[in-house]
Amino acid sequence: MLKFSINDHLELRLENNKTNIYVNNELFIQCKYLLLNISIEEMDNLKDINSIDEAVVKLNRSFEFSSPKAIKISPEVQFWGHCSNLQVWYENNYNSCLIHSNLAFPLLKKLTEAGDLCAKKVFKEEIAKRFENGHLGTVQFFVYNNYLDFLNKGELECLFEQSSAILIENILNQLKKLVISSLTNYRTIKELIDLILFIDLKFNKILLIEIFKHFPQKYEEQFAKLVLLHLNYKEFNNYKIPYGKFYYYFEQFITFLYENYPCFNKLNKFLDSGYYNSSYSLEERFAYGAVTYK
Repeated sequence: MLKFSINDHLELRLENNKTNIYVNNELFIQCKYLLLNISIEEMDNLKDINSIDEAVVKLNRSFEFSSPKAIKISPEVQFWGHCSNLQVWYENNYNSCLIHSNLAFPLLKKLTEAGDLCAKKVFKEEIAKRFENGHLGTVQFFVYNNYLDFLNKGELECLFEQSSAILIENILNQLKKLVISSLTNYRTIKELIDLILFIDLKFNKILLIEIFKHFPQKYEEQFAKLVLLHLNYKEFNNYKIPYGKFYYYFEQFITFLYENYPCFNKLNKFLDSGYYNSSYSLEERFAYGAVTYK
């Protein structure tokens, strides 16, 4: 068995002809991809790339479908190639541009948990930089995998202060396109609403109301119904959101609708029927995400 130590926390081992990454002697992941299959003609297209991720996009992810067997690289050569890549990555202060983000971020997270102070610093900086870009896929990945939990309260406040405007804009732009055909785009709309609710509930934000204020008027009621449909406490049990906090958030949104949108006559009648005046029991409130609107 071949071994190669990058530092006190990170080691690679060739086991059964497969390269495995270990963090603090615990198996982290098996390396699957090593090389980009780049032809001479494609080299000119890669002059302006800033990261491996960009190269993958420009090359149409072709490397992910290139098996080691097809290009006939021995396990030993693959192993030393992986060792070289991660050694360069480490020597350049864990620069996430040098390896694919699908490996860089989970590995930085694992190294941070293992006590690597350099990895911890880079990990926080990378989270902030990527989150501030407002790409919704990245935001969802960070939020649902608890990456933001590695930031302290002050860092979180600073992050949201700098990124909220572009995050709201990106979510709003996406929702405007999707709500035109809400039945067809139901699943994607739900995912975005869930993201908004989770950020608001976990980090004490008000993205939902800010997004609603800028929603196209002709779709306001439709969007309000979709939000109420998904304001279901059962779905947030897995995220350990206290019921009291959830109920307060729900009432904030209900009050906002009630006071600012009296034009929602049918919706207001529904609110008056029990949601707004708190006539529902605790058990009944648990079920309010299953309401059917006619």
